[in-house]
Amino acid sequence: MQYLALADDGHNAWWRYLLGITVIAASWLIGGAYAYGMALQLPLGAVTAFVAINASILMLLLGVVFVVTVIHRRSWRTLVTPYVRIDWRRIAQGAAVWVALALVFSLIEHLLYPGRYAWSLDLARWLPFALAALLLTPLQCAAEELVFRGYVLQGLGRFLRNPVMLALLSSVIFTLPHLYNPEVVAYGLAIMAANYFLMGLFLAGVTLRDGRLELAIGAHAGNNLLLALVVRYEDSVFETESVFTAGALDPVYSLVTLLLSAAFFYWWFFRRLPAVMSDSNHLNPSFTPEQVAQFSRDGYQIVRGLVPAEACARIRICAERDLAAAEPPLEYEADTHYPGAPESLEAPGGRTVRRLLQAYARGAGFREWATAEPIVTRLKQLLGPQIALSQAHHNCVMTKDPAYSSLTSWHRDIRYWSFERPELVSVWLALGEERRDNGCLLLLPGSHVMDFDATQLDAAQFLRTDVAENSALLETQVCAELQPGDVLFFHCRLFHAAGSNRAAHTKLSVVFTYRAMDNPPLPGSRSASQSDVIL
Repeated sequence: MQYLALADDGHNAWWRYLLGITVIAASWLIGGAYAYGMALQLPLGAVTAFVAINASILMLLLGVVFVVTVIHRRSWRTLVTPYVRIDWRRIAQGAAVWVALALVFSLIEHLLYPGRYAWSLDLARWLPFALAALLLTPLQCAAEELVFRGYVLQGLGRFLRNPVMLALLSSVIFTLPHLYNPEVVAYGLAIMAANYFLMGLFLAGVTLRDGRLELAIGAHAGNNLLLALVVRYEDSVFETESVFTAGALDPVYSLVTLLLSAAFFYWWFFRRLPAVMSDSNHLNPSFTPEQVAQFSRDGYQIVRGLVPAEACARIRICAERDLAAAEPPLEYEADTHYPGAPESLEAPGGRTVRRLLQAYARGAGFREWATAEPIVTRLKQLLGPQIALSQAHHNCVMTKDPAYSSLTSWHRDIRYWSFERPELVSVWLALGEERRDNGCLLLLPGSHVMDFDATQLDAAQFLRTDVAENSALLETQVCAELQPGDVLFFHCRLFHAAGSNRAAHTKLSVVFTYRAMDNPPLPGSRSASQSDVIL
């Protein structure tokens, strides 16, 4: 699984996990006790105890970051995401949805049990708690998530691959330290253990399903902020000022609404939107034998109208949004140094975006299309029954701006990739019209099976257009003109090129690359720099 595979980047001997758990436990029990005592000496008035409890838990954060970076020799971000950046927007989305659900069920509880909630807002006392909670609670929740859904879940994944068993076991581990909370004494061990276990199970399930930790961090932070500042129960582990106070927690109601909230949250984020390929059922769901034979001969195959207009529009909206905001990670035209590109980032047009990188992480529409059955079925016909999506190559939105777009000379993608075999297939989706005048792809049929002398290529492995040996091949070029929804499958050894965009509008395309599972990237290479998505 993608999230568990992040641990592969580090050192994973069993003794490192034993030492890591020991260091994390010590950082919480010993370092946390010290931090708690020191924080109690701060002149913070009524918020002192709240700050002290959070300070003790934050020692977990220091402990797990130290363990991952020093003992396991990998980036702490691998506890959060397989991508180059943390998705703060996804954290906010997780918090917003969870808070909305909690408020709805609190309102229902108020209607079912009048008098259970009492207005308790004292603004002068509430504001300092609000400031402290907004600063510390997200960090406190992130610390717990990095330990329990990050380090522990990934560590267990080294020895246990069944996702259900992983979620169950990590939830048991999450439950154990929470049994020291005062709510357990007040309301009973069994019912509170069930609450903690279900919360841990929900967060573990979300993390494994999403392949990243941001949603779990957001939901956890939203839950704790709500309990600290809006609706607080007596006997809570955190004594804060809140807008409402409930005399006592109803643990049964809490368990039932937790179950319903978890189910709705999971549905909201992971529901299958109208399938990306749902309107293409009239097409053959796989390549015909003749199409497979043509791919083997020519190195490419175009499937017309594979992606319906509605799905293309949804993906294009996401692409245009990120393009307008220059949402990183991205590549500028000036970075390519291709013919026609601006000389530098500071030159006119230098910050024209050429590629929006990490498309798989940019939205559900991209992920749904990249893993849609009509795509995967065809790829398995070309590559074999077990395949993976490479996140290290392509995985982007290709753009060509009409004002500043460069020429892409004849090249093969495999020239800068490193796999055991040069046998990968890229899949290119046109989000708009692609014509010769706006820089569509040009292909050299059959070039994927040809061998070339060193004199036919330049130093960067581009096909030379100034030598006679290449003239006949260049005359066979095909202009791959596409309509929105057309999909081009092409071999990684196929020579292709593209001109500049001389039309009035920006051209947008999405491209992903796939490999067979028995064709892994070479260790230590750029091709192995990111975990693949197993399909």
